[in-house]
Amino acid sequence: MVVSILSSCFLGDYYIFEKRKDMKYIYSNLSERCDSHKLYGSDYSEELVALFDNYSVSCLITEADGEPLVSSNTDSAVLLHQLNYAMFSKDESVKVINSTEEYELFTQRFPGSKDDYLLLLGLLPDGNVIFMRANLAAMEHVSSITNKFFLHMVILALFVTALFSHFAIDRFTKPLFNIIDITKRISNFDFEAHYKPQKVYNEMDDLGEHINEMSTTLKRAITQLRAANESLKHDLEVKEETENMRKEFVSNVSHELKTPIALIQGYAEGLQEGIMDDENSRQIYLDIIIDEANKMNRLVREMLILNQLEAGQMNMDMVDFNVTDMIDGVVDSNQINFEAQNITYSFINKEECIVHADEFLVEQVITNFVSNAIHYVMNENIITVRYDFVKKGKVRISVFNSGNNIAKKDIKHIWEKFYKADKARSREYGGSGIGLSVVKATMDLMHEKFGVENLPNGVEFWCELPLAKDTKINKNS
Repeated sequence: MVVSILSSCFLGDYYIFEKRKDMKYIYSNLSERCDSHKLYGSDYSEELVALFDNYSVSCLITEADGEPLVSSNTDSAVLLHQLNYAMFSKDESVKVINSTEEYELFTQRFPGSKDDYLLLLGLLPDGNVIFMRANLAAMEHVSSITNKFFLHMVILALFVTALFSHFAIDRFTKPLFNIIDITKRISNFDFEAHYKPQKVYNEMDDLGEHINEMSTTLKRAITQLRAANESLKHDLEVKEETENMRKEFVSNVSHELKTPIALIQGYAEGLQEGIMDDENSRQIYLDIIIDEANKMNRLVREMLILNQLEAGQMNMDMVDFNVTDMIDGVVDSNQINFEAQNITYSFINKEECIVHADEFLVEQVITNFVSNAIHYVMNENIITVRYDFVKKGKVRISVFNSGNNIAKKDIKHIWEKFYKADKARSREYGGSGIGLSVVKATMDLMHEKFGVENLPNGVEFWCELPLAKDTKINKNS
């Protein structure tokens, strides 16, 4: 567009400037020919005509008396007439452009013509007159055509440039908009978006790869931060749960110890004050004090065992032992309770059974199962122990009592510390609410299965223990 504007403003003047140079060149050429005697004659006429046509000028060379010697293709009579007019009629249309001793360059309009001409009038070295002319209107016409051509080229260039720019800008801006979209997604914590380099690597691809690295780093950092946050949240929850358990434990222990301590204190004060005079009454007071002291001792012992189990401080001593003898020993130690409550005890499919486990911990489990059965036996007052040999070298020991079924809402809680489905009976038989928690902690430590089932005529607690190697199993059991 700039070239088109400059052309429309200055092309005409530039054209005249170049034509002046052409005329000067032709004059110099003719002067040299004149000096070398190659100007006049028919032998040089074709060369001269070709020279004049090549520069689009009309030329006439005459003698001093006006006799034409050399003429271009233009009618020499017309040129001669215009020569005479230019020499002897200097009107107001004449504008001198350049004047030297040899020639004069000027513009002039001839009579009967509407066009201005660029003229050169001068003398050759041999004294002959030279007259050259170029039509300025023709030059202006050529300039106009050139300007129109430039205008058309400008329009075409604008169209081509716009079309090319559309594709070029789209090519260069598409990766940029892609990067902008990726950064927006990253700001919304979407790290799955990644920049894909173009076929021809450039600075935009370099930026995109840095953004990919930033996205990966941010994703890793945020993932670690979330993990740390979840860990902190879990730690806080564990801390809160531990604190709640501690408070609950202190409350439960206080509650469990409050009653026996109050009883011991009351009966001890009664003995001290001599309320009972006879020996039998005093013995009853002493029996109650001893019984409550035993309950407190058993509670403290079970709490210590449970604390060691839950803290992982209990070292297991895995040995082979006869679990049948152990069960008989536990039952014998509770024989007084069986007789006091008229309990019918039986050991189904009793036989020698050697297991590989921690003898002390298994004894705690069996003792708690039997004690729990004694506490809650009702109806027919039946307690039954039996073996079931299961697959993979395991024996299931089941302790059944003909008590009431455990409510569904209580089954999942009975393994918790101090949880008592029937608080009245627990107090009556001295239950601490820790025994089944000891069972759970023990079986978890040994990685063995355990559980409880409601049966139509009672409740059955069970646990599984690994058999010792080379133990023979009675298939009829």
